[in-house]
Amino acid sequence: MNSRRTLAVIVVTTIAVIAGACGASGGSKDQSEGGGSSTTAKATSTSSEWGDLPTPCGKGDFKVKADEAGTGADKLYLGVANDRGAEIRPGLNKELWDASQAFAGWCNAQGGIGGLQIELVDLDGKLFQVEAAMSRACTGVFAMVGGGYVQDQMEFSGKDGSDFHKCKLIDIPAFAVSVEKGMSNGQVQPIPNPQNKEPEQWIMDFKSQYPQESKKNIAVVGDLPALQTVHQQFNAAVKAVGGIEQLSPLVYPPTGMADWTPLAQKVIDSGATSVYWIGEPSNASSLLAKLKEQGWKGVVLSETNNYDPILFSAGPAAAQGTVLRLAVHPLEEAAKWPAIEQYQKNLEKYVPGGKQAALGLQSTSAWLLFATAAKACGEKNKGVIDRTCVLQQAAAQKDWTGGGTHVPTTPGHTTPPECGMLMVVKDGKFTRLYPEIGGKNDDGAGFHCPPDSIATVPGDFSAAAVDPSRPI
Repeated sequence: MNSRRTLAVIVVTTIAVIAGACGASGGSKDQSEGGGSSTTAKATSTSSEWGDLPTPCGKGDFKVKADEAGTGADKLYLGVANDRGAEIRPGLNKELWDASQAFAGWCNAQGGIGGLQIELVDLDGKLFQVEAAMSRACTGVFAMVGGGYVQDQMEFSGKDGSDFHKCKLIDIPAFAVSVEKGMSNGQVQPIPNPQNKEPEQWIMDFKSQYPQESKKNIAVVGDLPALQTVHQQFNAAVKAVGGIEQLSPLVYPPTGMADWTPLAQKVIDSGATSVYWIGEPSNASSLLAKLKEQGWKGVVLSETNNYDPILFSAGPAAAQGTVLRLAVHPLEEAAKWPAIEQYQKNLEKYVPGGKQAALGLQSTSAWLLFATAAKACGEKNKGVIDRTCVLQQAAAQKDWTGGGTHVPTTPGHTTPPECGMLMVVKDGKFTRLYPEIGGKNDDGAGFHCPPDSIATVPGDFSAAAVDPSRPI
């Protein structure tokens, strides 16, 4: 049992870093509301919008290709991968389920997609039961949408009836963690995150904002291969940008430490003026507190997963000055970005008390991408929606922002977006650091988008689960 608990904490840490958000406690039942009769051969949208994206939802008489329909062709049965039933971490990735319920409620109230109501299918993998969840997906859903597993490599069991490729499933996920999933086919990500590429923008901006502190950096990395991959991505971006001395990294147990004082002292003894932290916000908070206690004056740079109130668990003063990268608009600026405000209001309407998180925003973008693609397929194919068409239409999108939810992306590409922004902790709150909206290097919607700024990460990525028989 102890080994299972250790593994659970390790994989939770992995997804926190790579996927960019942490799970929260809680859970809820499936909810699908709204109605709409089939009245026309073509989908007819209402006047609703999601941010600046015209709604992909509305009435009509679309049909699902019969042998791909899953539970039935009367509705769109769509599976949401999550781990919120995990015993070791109840509510893990609950924000995916919450965002999915909220989107389904919003879309179904308009008539569904071409008149097809969305019926959510709970694919709770409970951290260790992904294969069982995939067995439900193989027979029960048309597609997987808006979700993700901590151990998403387990989607490829190699067995008939539970393997993603053998079941010819498709997925538009909120995120992908492993090399197997992240670089596989049969899926299109709204914000591509391949493990062999890394944006340089956030390193450029960190260096510009902290020209002295950034000169000597030390990475503090959880002792886990997947976290080492994140470190390799960071190293590739730092090397491409140049001008930052990388000290020998410090490694810590990803399950945490009883006393973070010795590690903090090692940071100080190294002479580092900045730290790149790879791990969960709770552990980060503990280390930050010890660094402050010992008088270290440097700057900590971290991933999106630390954009979480848990970072303040050791007290707001410990987190003061911590810098984080984001590719979504921050929740604190919801009043400026209609898509973010709509996400919050829609969640409050359909899932009162639901978790608001960056990962929930990514899930919402995935749902919008799926619905946009499905609508285009129905209109193109005389009302019939099929899996291959949905993937092709999703991959064909250009400058995709989820209605203004995040940076512009090209979902069909295996290259991450060049754009991003930095946040900083100030007086116990997350605050925009760079770029200033409308200021220097605001290349649109408050994001900095330096051209030709994607670094190639060296390494062996042959574990990608690619099925050569699939067209996309």
